[in-house]
Amino acid sequence: MSTKVISVLTQKGGVGKTTTTIHLAAGFAKKGSKVLVIDFDSQKNLSLGYKLDDDTPYTVVDFLEQKEGLEFTQKGEHNNIYVLAGSEQLESYRLGRYALRESLELLEDFFDYVLIDCPPKPLSEGLTLGEVAVCASDYVLSPIKDDEYSLAGITSLIPSLLNLRERQNLNFEYLGFFFNAVLVNSSDFRAYYNDFLENEFTKDYLLRTFIRQDINIKKAIKEGKTIFQIISASKDYKNLVKELKAKML
Repeated sequence: MSTKVISVLTQKGGVGKTTTTIHLAAGFAKKGSKVLVIDFDSQKNLSLGYKLDDDTPYTVVDFLEQKEGLEFTQKGEHNNIYVLAGSEQLESYRLGRYALRESLELLEDFFDYVLIDCPPKPLSEGLTLGEVAVCASDYVLSPIKDDEYSLAGITSLIPSLLNLRERQNLNFEYLGFFFNAVLVNSSDFRAYYNDFLENEFTKDYLLRTFIRQDINIKKAIKEGKTIFQIISASKDYKNLVKELKAKML
């Protein structure tokens, strides 16, 4: 199996992009895959999520500069998740469009999956980190929330991605977008989901899996929530991994 590189990309922050990346890495790893997770955001939320030290000696900038002595932090139940720490220098770092792709090519087929956590910024704003990540990717995936800002972001992101693919003659596939952290019985969620499903342009990009809102376990137990309600988000991510794998065959 050749390495599959997936960028998790949105134009709006606060939609669970980093959380999605971490859950997907765990989902792929539990199936026995070797996964590399790259923190490609100068805010370093992914690095924080994996509890990496601020002074981690080898960062994504070192990787881009192709310095010797690759040092990925191993995580996961079977130590088959490898994390490439982020760097605050990324924001001011002068990147070539294919810098990340060239660095990843040096790894050949060592990993089954590479997940790139991208910063939330429109692709239309010049050569962004997101564009550099997309140029290194085989697939792109977007979490959204059921609010008007997220929806506006995704309806402008998709044409930007398609335009970039054609303009730069890239071969990545847009896996689609999915609703994240939703209240299933919310009228907003149901309305937005159905609208996208019925829209001729977006229906092919809407993933059928959606992620239910995480529940604080201690609070949930006190409130008498069922075990099913407590573990629902984790189960949803498993379903998302299954749906994505089917699309990547």
